[in-house]
Amino acid sequence: MCKLIILIKNSTFLIILFTLTVLKALFIGVRLFEKVIVCISAYGLFLNEGSGKRLMDKTINLLMVEDDPGYADLLRERLSEEKSPSFRIHWVNTLEKALERLQQDGIDVIMGDLSLPDSKGLDTFEKLNSQASTIPIVILTGTYDESFALESLRKGAEEYLLKGQVDTKVLSRILRYAIERHQIKRELALANTRLENLALLDPLTELLNRRGLQDALSREIQRAKREGSSIIVLLVDLDNFKQINDTLGHAVGDVVLKELAQRLKETLRVTDYLARIGGDEFMMILPQTRLAEGMRAAERVRLAISQSLISTSSGNRIVVTGSVGVASVLQSTPSIDELLAKTHLALRQSKEEGKNKVSYERRGTKYFSEGSSHTLSDIFKTLRHDNGFQVLVEPIINLKDGQKAGYELLSHFHIGGFEAPDDFFRFCLEHNILTLVDHRCFEACVAVGASFPEGFRCHLNLFPSTLINIPVEHLLEGLPTGTTRKRYCIEISEQQIIGDPSYLMEAVKAFKQAGVSIAIDDVGFGRSCLESLILLEPDLVKIDKKCVMGISKDKTLMSSLIRILKVTESLGAEVVVEGVETQEDLNVLKQLPIKYGQGFFWGRPVDAVSQFPQLQKQKQIIKKAA
Repeated sequence: MCKLIILIKNSTFLIILFTLTVLKALFIGVRLFEKVIVCISAYGLFLNEGSGKRLMDKTINLLMVEDDPGYADLLRERLSEEKSPSFRIHWVNTLEKALERLQQDGIDVIMGDLSLPDSKGLDTFEKLNSQASTIPIVILTGTYDESFALESLRKGAEEYLLKGQVDTKVLSRILRYAIERHQIKRELALANTRLENLALLDPLTELLNRRGLQDALSREIQRAKREGSSIIVLLVDLDNFKQINDTLGHAVGDVVLKELAQRLKETLRVTDYLARIGGDEFMMILPQTRLAEGMRAAERVRLAISQSLISTSSGNRIVVTGSVGVASVLQSTPSIDELLAKTHLALRQSKEEGKNKVSYERRGTKYFSEGSSHTLSDIFKTLRHDNGFQVLVEPIINLKDGQKAGYELLSHFHIGGFEAPDDFFRFCLEHNILTLVDHRCFEACVAVGASFPEGFRCHLNLFPSTLINIPVEHLLEGLPTGTTRKRYCIEISEQQIIGDPSYLMEAVKAFKQAGVSIAIDDVGFGRSCLESLILLEPDLVKIDKKCVMGISKDKTLMSSLIRILKVTESLGAEVVVEGVETQEDLNVLKQLPIKYGQGFFWGRPVDAVSQFPQLQKQKQIIKKAA
């Protein structure tokens, strides 16, 4: 019965440690995680009785680093009397001798003073720790310095003790706990490393997953900027793979994927990156590679797939082919979603030409969308050049004095059938190019905002998907630095936030730390979620026009607006009301605690360049960004 209780306790402790490590990897911050671990480690020492008993039964090898022979003899005499556990003491009086002893095996714990004849202070600890990072260190010193003690503990010391203030029994227990606690930290670090690897790897093929490839892409883009080198991306889609799953079963399909993953790895250089990003899709990033070299690499990949005969346990021999799309990675395409949008165009060409082919991104290639006379290549051409792409500005008014406080920057498209932004973005979403298009719009709007007269606030719109698909660091790089950055405000439509909004918290926090304001747009549209406002803590709340238009004649609208304003007041957020179109509505809104207004009462959105003549010189920059 006793053994069963110990087993249950140990299992409970392991489950708690595992759960906390997962939380760290996925949700909670590092500081909170460290605080919880301190508590749970102490709890673990109580629960993990088996480990404690094993230490009680063994002899602990203690390396004592002490330059005072008399004090060393005293400690040795007192610790030699301890039997549970017993100690075998190895005494040295200099750092040099301590490092020599650590080159041999067998030391369980280090205890000593940091003020030695040949080394002083934290330098002593750092050298000991670098030589024996897997061995716990307990500092036993004659002087107390709070800042020094905190710094040594922060750097990894298990305890900081004063000579003469710890009796033998307590010291014995401290040394034993230091060993156990250090072991727990090591196990947690190993578990955390494994979990982080799992978060970046595809569990079936053990290749990078989308998140792992995104991290690699971000690093390589920064490197390419420094070195002026080029990057090529390959997208591989296995031909007719669904037929394998349908006829032979998903288990066989998994075997095929694992085998092909290994073949692909053998084809690439050690500096290249390979990831599985979908069911039967693989993406490869080739740093420091020109297009011609990328095409040759793509052909090697195609041959490696088509020449592979995969045998299954049932005796079947499966022949698989793959279509490959090739594209260049630009500094302006820092997300996997944007690369997918580019390479899918080339991949589609390979599929349409009979599969098992290599195709590269061609600006002139046309791909007609279902139900539309317009082509994806037309849209890409628009984004590359400014052909039908326009930045509009709509003023944001201070309701107290009627002066312009800033502008919201909007994207307008002159592509037949897609003049309405909602229609165009819906088309982009259906064809998996929304992140690419939204990023281009963002860059163009930033270019316009950079030339705004001083003192004007600049509101930019971003889809939630863009915030999670493109590294925030890259988005911030496009914004001016210094105090100018504070004029920018990122608007996130509440209606576009899917499910739990906590996935946006990291990006929102990064923008705020950089001095950029956050606004939640379209609040009150019909499916407002208080959770979005509480978790994201916006600086501004933009109330949808449906809560404003006709408010001077509708008491129900007035009651609803007042309730929303009470929420925004409790959040400490400023308010912008949209849809102000009449003087009567404006007069009512002025009586409420609302700072800013926006609407056709002050005019419709107009072209930024025509509104501000000084932006004419910036027009070429806008074209490049688009």
